[in-house]
Amino acid sequence: MSKARSFLLLAVLLLAAACAPSRPSLPSPRTVPAAHAVPDPAARAEAIFQSGKARLEKGDMPGAKEYFDLALDVMLDAEPAGDGRRAALNGLVRKIADIELIYLKDKNSPENGEHEAFLDQVIATPLFLPSEKDVQDLQHKVGEAAVVSYSLPVIVNPQVVSFLKAFQTIRHDGIQRALDRMGEFIGPFQEIFRRHGLPEDLAYLPIIESGFRVDATSRARARGAWQFMAATARLYGLRVDWQVDERLDPFKAADAAARFLKHLYEEYNDWYIALACYNGGPRRVVRAMRALQTADFFTINRSSHIRRETRNYVPAFLASLIIARSPYEYGFTLGNGEPLLAGSKTVEVPSPVSLPQVAERLRMPLTELKKLNPELLRDFTPSNGSVYALRVPAAADEAALAGLERIPAGKIPRYRSYRVRSGDTLSAIARRHGTSVRRIQSANGLRSTLIRPGMNLIIPGGD
Repeated sequence: MSKARSFLLLAVLLLAAACAPSRPSLPSPRTVPAAHAVPDPAARAEAIFQSGKARLEKGDMPGAKEYFDLALDVMLDAEPAGDGRRAALNGLVRKIADIELIYLKDKNSPENGEHEAFLDQVIATPLFLPSEKDVQDLQHKVGEAAVVSYSLPVIVNPQVVSFLKAFQTIRHDGIQRALDRMGEFIGPFQEIFRRHGLPEDLAYLPIIESGFRVDATSRARARGAWQFMAATARLYGLRVDWQVDERLDPFKAADAAARFLKHLYEEYNDWYIALACYNGGPRRVVRAMRALQTADFFTINRSSHIRRETRNYVPAFLASLIIARSPYEYGFTLGNGEPLLAGSKTVEVPSPVSLPQVAERLRMPLTELKKLNPELLRDFTPSNGSVYALRVPAAADEAALAGLERIPAGKIPRYRSYRVRSGDTLSAIARRHGTSVRRIQSANGLRSTLIRPGMNLIIPGGD
């Protein structure tokens, strides 16, 4: 299979990433009724595309995605592979992207209240097929004509160009929001990476990981700006339990990410391999290196030995880095975001202590205090020490701040863990344990009363 063909097939797979696990069994492009007797590939793909739109209008999102993939497949199978096919394929990708922006934005956007990790959007991005001139032009921009110097090697190939074009169009708003949030974090993150002797450009990794959302959660349950899984976070010293999730502290997580990436680079001596391991875990990547007898990432990522997300991870990061280092060159701006933690400072308070009590003394809403301390999952500081470094507004009244040091440490609320069984309801569980549905919802961050067997719930009790 040619390199061009291998690359084209990537585009077919990308839209399937957000589909539900159980997908309808659909006919192949050659047997779709609306396209059965259409000999021209472009017309055939258009007919299948229209069938997908019809599915979407009936609320069948997975079915619509399947048809869109089939339409792309028809164009990829068309011969010969010339400018006409490239134009038709790019036109089809644009139409699918428009549909996604209209119908799927609420589901996939990191602004929808679910705080989805931006990486989930990135791996589901339809890609354009760049021309050879597109690749050469970008190589020139980041090569001899570069206005910035990079601390990481930046390779430009068709995958990188495709992601850059997609970020300029389909994912423009998501990248712009990430750049807006980035302002208050990038300086401290770069300092953390410098302290560990690492390339400063790695500090831009949260653009594609989380869109610089400190509370982002992926489908795989990775959390925070740096998208750590719980086990890896604990391995690198972050506390993750029912009281505290330090993955949500962007600065502690950045330090853990720096140590993790440093370990990976020392192990494999290649930044692209290290980044692939950061995303997909070392086991899969090492297995691919052994099977293919190569340590070249761009050879490995043309194989099926690593997941699609990991294959796309490095090219997507390189595209985002190129944009972040020269945003105005590619149609973006900087400095328009509202700071989240800027203008705050830390003070030591007795621990555990009631956050509502602290908020009352500082004359600020509890919700604002919790925004400044996203790692605190409960309404009290953790119990693993006598004091806790709590982040508060820098402009807080000095007398009120002094008073915080004299707040008596509180008792930790009692709780028990309960694994949901088949037939359980939240109201029945609340009655059984002498508490209320509302308290269980609050303790577990539940927005509805829907529960499923196997869930572990925290059941709050008295002090």
